[in-house]
Parts: sequence; C-alpha cells; structure tokens
Amino acid sequence: MIKLAITIGCLEIGGAEIFILNLLKRLNYQKYQVLLIVLSKKSGTFIESEIEKLPIIIRYMNKKEGFGPLALIKITALLWRFSPDVLHGNVGGMTYLLPYLFMFRKKIAVHTAHTLANLEYGSFKRKLLGILYRKGRVIPVAISPYIKKSIIDVYCLLDNRVELIYNAVDVNRFQAPSRDGKGNIVIGHVGRLEPVKNHRVIVAVYRNLLKTFPNLRLLLVGDGSLLSFIKEEIKDFGDRAVLIRGTDKPENYYAQIDIFLFPSVYEGLPLSLLEAMAAGCAIVASKTGGIPDLVADGANGYLIDDCNDISAFAGAIRELLVNGEKLKAISKRNIEKAKLYDIGKLVLSYEKLYERVISDANGRI
Repeated sequence: MIKLAITIGCLEIGGAEIFILNLLKRLNYQKYQVLLIVLSKKSGTFIESEIEKLPIIIRYMNKKEGFGPLALIKITALLWRFSPDVLHGNVGGMTYLLPYLFMFRKKIAVHTAHTLANLEYGSFKRKLLGILYRKGRVIPVAISPYIKKSIIDVYCLLDNRVELIYNAVDVNRFQAPSRDGKGNIVIGHVGRLEPVKNHRVIVAVYRNLLKTFPNLRLLLVGDGSLLSFIKEEIKDFGDRAVLIRGTDKPENYYAQIDIFLFPSVYEGLPLSLLEAMAAGCAIVASKTGGIPDLVADGANGYLIDDCNDISAFAGAIRELLVNGEKLKAISKRNIEKAKLYDIGKLVLSYEKLYERVISDANGRI
C-alpha cells in the first residue's frame, strides 16, 4: 500500500480544490492510503462533502490567514505518524511540507503549481523551493505549458526538471448537445466572484450587446467576495440576467450557456474553461496565462488581448450572434477537443509520477 499525503490551503470552490476532488475520486484505493491535510477550517462546500465520502483520512488545521507556526508543528507531527511514501503539495499547502522534507532526507515531494510561479509565493518561499527543485527533493508539476515556462524562468530550471500534467475534467459529466445557433442565446460565466475573474467586464459587455440584441440572456454561476456587488450590477436587467450562488451541479448550467465569456486578468489552465468546452460552449476569453493552450483564436473561440477591452469582447460575441452556423461549428469542435483533457488521463499521469518518486527516493543515499 502506497501512503500518500496531500496538502492544500482550503476546500472552498476553486480550480485547485476541484483538481484535488477529481484526483481523489479516481485514485485506486486498493493501492493508495491517503492523508489529506487542509490548512483552513471546514468551509461547508460541496467539494468538502464529496471528499469526506471517500475512504481517506482528512485533517483540518483551522489555520487563520497568514503564516501559522502552530499549524506547521501539527502538520509535521501528523506526517511523522503517518510516514508517507509520497508528499503532494498544492497552493499554500506546499510550504508546510518543508520541515518534514528537511527532517527526512530521502523523502521527495510533488508540487502542483496551479498559477504562475511569480504569483504563487513570496521571494523567501521561492528561494527555499528553488533549492529543493534543483536538488530533486521537490518535483514541480505545471498544469499548462504557460505555467511550466513560468516555473523554468522564475526558478532557473532545465526543461526536464519540470513535469507537465494538464488540468483535466470529467468530460462525460459535462457533455451536452452541441448548440444549434438558434433561438435566444445565453452568454454566461461559471467561476469565483472575485476581482481576478473580471465580472465587471462581463456585465459591461452584456450591457453593450443588449442595445442590438434585446433577447440576449446572461447567466452567472459562482460565489465570492463580489456577490453583493454583482447582484446590484445586474438588477436593472430584470429576468434577462440570472445569478446562481454556487452549485454542486455546474453541468446543469454549462448546458444552458451558448457563449462562455471569460475575461480573466490572469489564469493557469482554468478548469471552468475545460468544463465549458466539454459542454459545447463557444469561448470568448482574455489572451492570458494558459488560455491560449486551450483556445485557438477563430477556431474554437476568440481571444482578446486586453482583458478590459469591452468593445473587443462585445465584437467577438456579436460575430457569433449573427452567424449561427459558426456558433454550431465551434460548439462541436470544443466537445471533441475537451476529450483530450479527460480526468482519467490526469489520474494515470499522477499515479505514474508517484511511483517514480518512490523509486527515486529509494535510490537516494
């Protein structure tokens, strides 16, 4: 039995958290015993409830914002008792594995980078991680080629020192009939209601389009710090605009969206974009982060250089609104392309990586 310890900051709704859920739901528990360490307290999300149904050990550290020395001590003690064969850090959880790594010189950790290397940690933590990367004590894993390049550049690593395992989704879960480009069109977005997702631009683009397409609908799904602000912003649209405050069935809403509007300020390889593609949505997104790895401009969507360019976003959507055949063709292409990012491939890739890490650790002097 392989003992796997995974750390993550929280189990709120976000890309890294859904990644953990997808990975844990499909691991082979005839082969793996898992300890999941969550830095924060319980959050009551569907991700948390789904993970708690799995045959794993979960420990919540109840850590508040900022560095938690008590959590560091508790986590180190937990790991000492569990004695993992593999450690897998995610988001803030990675740095809390470091004392254990320093204590046990033969152990090797996997670190999944869900965002750009220069944004994930401050300079001191980057310096520590850089040393461990170069010594082979921590294996960095990028979720997209764009993230991989940022790791190589920030940490001055050779290409072969950084693994690339694409983000992935359960394609079957999100599959929906391809759009026919007819009837009342819905533009929408599924994601955290946070400034980085740029909902202000989504609302402004919708307002712009309503002038010439009065039957256009807007569907927003998510929760976050901007919930009250977004509610107020869309109030004057009446029943043409709907805001759903989070859901454990996002596939029901992707199936209603014809055009997925995604003007993020920055991204890694967003799961919501993959989910939208699997559901057959046409994509209109900002040209940032790993998004160009998924969207070929003009082929399966449109990319906008400036995430705040309301006119450019509206223009791209307008082109789809007046050309139903193009919308239908893009929908079919996205359904096919999403199959390349099915979750089964991701789980197999991580299981192979874990086994390689154990083999490398056993070969250390």
